[in-house]
Amino acid sequence: MHQLDYTTVTGSGEALDIQFPLHEETRSADDVAGMLSAVLEALSKQIEGGGETSDGDVLQALAMAMAVRARMVDVSPAVSLKLMNELVEGAFEATLKAESYRAARA
Repeated sequence: MHQLDYTTVTGSGEALDIQFPLHEETRSADDVAGMLSAVLEALSKQIEGGGETSDGDVLQALAMAMAVRARMVDVSPAVSLKLMNELVEGAFEATLKAESYRAARA
């Protein structure tokens, strides 16, 4: 199975080295990494703007976005739902296995 090695740093300075499993039909790991980074950066900018955004609000918005994108795919809803569940579970498991450490500051 192919994987995407991805490092992220939380707002509190914790770094995570994550090895995401890639779906067998992934065409471009680079594109997946680019979209992941773009989504995380957009969320960070939105949250930094202030307001009363909770972690639950963020997860809810991501779930809605994923559901909308899945509905736009030309397959049955049952197939989309199954794929979404598999992808989310695999990605979450990867984050639980991720090495974490304090990020160095430059």
